[in-house]
Amino acid sequence: MAKYFIYPRGETPIVAAIDSGSIPDGGGTYTSNASKVTSDERLIDSSIGTAANFTEQHATIRVDKGSGSVDVIDSVAFYANAADNGGFQFYTNSASDSSTTTEQATFSATAVGWNVNASLTAGNAERYWYMSAHEEAVASVTEVIFGVKLTLTNIELTGVEGRNYGNDLMISHGGEEYSNQRHDGKRFWNFDLRYCSSTYKTSLETMREAVDGAHYKFLYYDGSSYHYVRMSDDSLRFKEVAYGVYDTSIKLTEQLS
Repeated sequence: MAKYFIYPRGETPIVAAIDSGSIPDGGGTYTSNASKVTSDERLIDSSIGTAANFTEQHATIRVDKGSGSVDVIDSVAFYANAADNGGFQFYTNSASDSSTTTEQATFSATAVGWNVNASLTAGNAERYWYMSAHEEAVASVTEVIFGVKLTLTNIELTGVEGRNYGNDLMISHGGEEYSNQRHDGKRFWNFDLRYCSSTYKTSLETMREAVDGAHYKFLYYDGSSYHYVRMSDDSLRFKEVAYGVYDTSIKLTEQLS
């Protein structure tokens, strides 16, 4: 299957404005209420370490992605640290006080790990996004991404992937070896992209600017699984190898939280 990225668009994840409240069954008027979704700021803190709590059915968050997100966002993803029979509905609207009544995406239940819909209609996107627990309370969601899907093409088949284990190896005067492991294993992917068109170069640059190089995390789908990754600052530097044709490379490292 095709490999692709899902990266956040609109306002950056850290500064996007989030609000807690509720909407009626099937969508509609949004009513702000801080007690409906507690620790809601955890959903856009670029960390999958701590969960928010949707305390009851129809508890909802409203995320202001900024005017730049209009007609751009085509994917939603959220991470859960535990499975739950309760699911979510996603809505979008230009109004800050109404979710509209047509859901953009529905998840009937919450699975452990990343829950993703990467086939929304970008032209239906608006500034405000609403995520509603439409069946029951859910207290396992740690992060949500409203983003753009970018298919990975032009990959040279000599790419490298593996796992770093964070081991510091020390040797005593007697020759005995001791290992201190600083973190669990973290996967990495390094690959070259060859003969990119100027159009695809622009798409890659748009992603690079959206995540500010190594600053923000995003999703990488490797054809079978989703991975929360960070891109190195020296990724996506372009060399023109023919008129309007470019080579570049990408280095990704898995993020553990």
